[in-house]
Amino acid sequence: MSNDDDNRRMFSRWRNSEVSRNFHRLGLLVAAIILMAGLLLMAKDALGLRLWDLIPADIPILASGIATGLTGIGLVSLAAYGFVRAIGWAIDKSI
Repeated sequence: MSNDDDNRRMFSRWRNSEVSRNFHRLGLLVAAIILMAGLLLMAKDALGLRLWDLIPADIPILASGIATGLTGIGLVSLAAYGFVRAIGWAIDKSI
């Protein structure tokens, strides 16, 4: 028996546990809620934009703002998912 066989048993408990599965789902739900809220806020802000007043010099500024907003929303969603999974890991270890 090699060292890899011992590690597989330890990690298979974490992967197959009900707690892991439920916290994975909860993490996805929290991340999806944050993503939807951020996108709705960006859409609300875009509705107030008057496109006919834009000049060509404003387009790169607008694009960088959109890219920054989308990156920020994605990072916050990913961090929330990781935070929920870490809580699930701690609870699963304590059982």
